[in-house]
Amino acid sequence: MNTRLKRWGWGGVVLCGWLCFSGGLRAQELSFLGGVGTRDEGKPFGGTWQVDYRQDFARHWAASIAYINEGHVPGHHRDGNAAQLWVRWPLFNERIALEAGAGADYYYDTQRGAGGGSVDEHGVAPIYSVSATGYFSPRVFYRVLVNRVDPAHGLALTTATVGVGVWLGEGRRPRGAKPDWVSAEKAEEATPNELTIFGGQSVVNTFLSPSARAWAAEYRRGLSPHFDATAGFVYEGDPEITRRSGLTLQGWVVNHFFQDRLNVGVGLGPYVYIDRKHPRAGGAANPAAISPLVSVTMGVRVTGPWLVRLTWDRVVTTYNRDADVFLAGIGYQWGR
Repeated sequence: MNTRLKRWGWGGVVLCGWLCFSGGLRAQELSFLGGVGTRDEGKPFGGTWQVDYRQDFARHWAASIAYINEGHVPGHHRDGNAAQLWVRWPLFNERIALEAGAGADYYYDTQRGAGGGSVDEHGVAPIYSVSATGYFSPRVFYRVLVNRVDPAHGLALTTATVGVGVWLGEGRRPRGAKPDWVSAEKAEEATPNELTIFGGQSVVNTFLSPSARAWAAEYRRGLSPHFDATAGFVYEGDPEITRRSGLTLQGWVVNHFFQDRLNVGVGLGPYVYIDRKHPRAGGAANPAAISPLVSVTMGVRVTGPWLVRLTWDRVVTTYNRDADVFLAGIGYQWGR
């Protein structure tokens, strides 16, 4: 994979993350979609779904970051993180909008390897999209979305999805003769000290998808209203072909909603781990390794300083052992 393309792909995610979560921006939309896909030859296939966070930064312009699972393609399990810029055409006083987007998709493609094994291929591909959005109510909307992911040397796929979403801005989505698309809520304070203990499950990305119980601990601190830093420990359990555990250090772009009762964020950083599943000959200790850790999180305040946090980690490896770690935890905040 071309190194420049990889850097551009990660750079696009960072840029769109900043546009989506930085202060003063408006019209935050979170949507969940499902549908079908097709390759240039062959029948349609199912299992396609997407989670999309989109934010306007001007009346006719928006940025988005998304997780896209492209479905059950024979011989491939491909998903990815996409960053896009959008041009919007609002109609009927903001009740409906037509949109066209383009950007980069950093994909993870689990393929069948020799001898019945699996190979994890990573790369950056251009993504082109069109969508239509309409509001059922001042907060709830529907969206129809078509994506085209077209790697230079790989599997080109087109997906069509439909779903629902919620507008997270302050008050209600603008309606009527004078829509105020710039209505928003602005976080005035950074995240205080936060300690969270998690439990959950890890799944190794092979065609057999072995899984195990996992747990983690994380310390989080806001460095600005829209940027957090975390340090933590993750134990991925023993899903038959790996047994990893190690330290994490991540930076996050975050946003806060509903008077800080809800927060969402996207994180990226190094995961320093040891895989004890296959010890060296003679019992020598395995050396530590470093992999990128890409994460999304959502925190919901329950009462006082207590909150519930959900986190989804993607471990990106170089030895065909990518993994997802799904975590739910209880956190405590102090020192605001």
